[in-house]
Amino acid sequence: MKPHKQLFYAYSALYRPYLNQINAQLAPFSLTSSQWAIMHFILRNGAQTISDISTYINVERPTITKMVQRLTELDYVEAQPGIDKRTRFIRLSENGQTVCEQVQEKLSAYQSYLLEEIPEADQVLVADVLRKISDRINTNEDGTHE
Repeated sequence: MKPHKQLFYAYSALYRPYLNQINAQLAPFSLTSSQWAIMHFILRNGAQTISDISTYINVERPTITKMVQRLTELDYVEAQPGIDKRTRFIRLSENGQTVCEQVQEKLSAYQSYLLEEIPEADQVLVADVLRKISDRINTNEDGTHE
């Protein structure tokens, strides 16, 4: 099998099982991986609008709105009005900050376990390759190539 096919088959074989395991790790916090992605984005970048979150996660705004509503019900995020009253910024609540720390510890331990026998240089190389593929997909979203 050609190397490029090996790479994409390996990625495809990894993706769903990994996501399932991440969701299992997040279940005690009543979170899904998609909800965690929102919280992690806000944790790293500060308060964000629904539109900003939608763009970053690449999910439609109505879907993000529903996920944010659920995170609000869990007391993980809260909305604060912007200067323009039509704009709301979503930020982590105090409880959300605490949960983020706990989730990060739990996921970090799991990810470290998965990578125990893989040299750091290989981890960096794979991360770089995946980032380059992602960048290429995002700059050519219509799926065509020349």
